[in-house]
Amino acid sequence: MHISQSSKTADTRWYLGVHCRKCKTPILFGLDRGEGQAPNVAPRKLLLTCGKAECRHQADYSESRVDRFQRPPEAGKRSNA
Repeated sequence: MHISQSSKTADTRWYLGVHCRKCKTPILFGLDRGEGQAPNVAPRKLLLTCGKAECRHQADYSESRVDRFQRPPEAGKRSNA
């Protein structure tokens, strides 16, 4: 049995983000240096684009609630078959 040494560890860091106004998918925009413990500090101007290919909604999230997220584990690479 061969066990690969190149397995990636899960990203357990916390990120700041908002929910897309159109599809509700989290849009992560920065690393949470407080690791989920420090108070939220919202940036002055927050223009973001949803990263979901089917959505790509662009909006000003400056007045939106900023939440904390942990990046979900990747479900694997897409095949080009």
